[in-house]
Formats: sequence, structure tokens, C-alpha cells
Amino acid sequence: MPHIAVIDRFINADLIAAGLSPFAPEKELIAASRLFLREIEQCISRRESFSFETTLSGRSYLKLIRRLQADAWHVELVYLALPNKELSKLRVAERVSHGGHNIPEKDILRRFPRSLNNLLNLFSTVVDHCACFMNDRTPPKLIFENRNGSRIISDQDLYSHLLSESEV
Repeated sequence: MPHIAVIDRFINADLIAAGLSPFAPEKELIAASRLFLREIEQCISRRESFSFETTLSGRSYLKLIRRLQADAWHVELVYLALPNKELSKLRVAERVSHGGHNIPEKDILRRFPRSLNNLLNLFSTVVDHCACFMNDRTPPKLIFENRNGSRIISDQDLYSHLLSESEV
């Protein structure tokens, strides 16, 4: 990520929760969410560039993006896609094995297509620049970019695959 988005300030609710309770971060998710939002607001008030992690399974950040753009911020989105729900479940299991919090399987299955749908149809068209990478390989492979209202597809097969996986 540091090679793609050159920003020093990375805000992540999961990392905040782990800092609050290293042995049971899932018990601190609400407190971590509050601190996460507070850190974002502090960066905005200081006009300090920042990045944050989200699944894009909801639409709540659209309001923030529009607010930032109205205040002359340049908003970029880097999306790290996975090819399917199964790999998403494996990534969550891997995170849990390293002390991270779990996500119920039913939530993963519900959020996976919703996240892709939100990326393809909402967020990528609102931000100033969007780059979507397939994150099942090293290095991740660029699938598409949205820039100045135009979508540039770098890998048609992977792009078509994302479209099919995004059907809610």
C-alpha cells in the first residue's frame, strides 16, 4: 500500500482496536470506531493528508467524500479486490489466526458482492481517482482506473469477473 498511495497517515479501526485490547480486540470495536472517526476529523481540521481502510459494503463514506471535495480536497480510492467470497473467508480466518477480529460467514457472503457493487457503481465514479487491484497475487494486478470521469480497463478478464461477482 505505501507504494501505491504515498500517505504517511493510515487510519484503521482494526489496528486501533488491537492497540486498545491486544488479546481481545473484538471487545473494543465500538471504542475503536469512535477513535477512528475522531482521527479522521482531526486530520481534516489540520488539512493533513490521510488514508483509511473500509470494506465499502456501506455507503456512509459518500457524504465524507463529497464534503472533502467541496472543501478542495483531492480524494483517491485504492481498492484491493479478491476474486471470490471463498478467498475473502480465508483472509478473515488468517486475520483471526494472527489475533484479529472475526467476521461471521453470513456477513462476508452478504458484504462481498455489495462492496464490489458499491465500488463499481458509486465510489469509483465519485472520487477524483480510483485504482482497483486484484489482491490475490504479488504484486497486486491493476484491473481498472477511473480518472476524470473515464474508466480505463487494464485487464478485461478480471474486470468482467468483478462485474459478475458484484451482482447483489
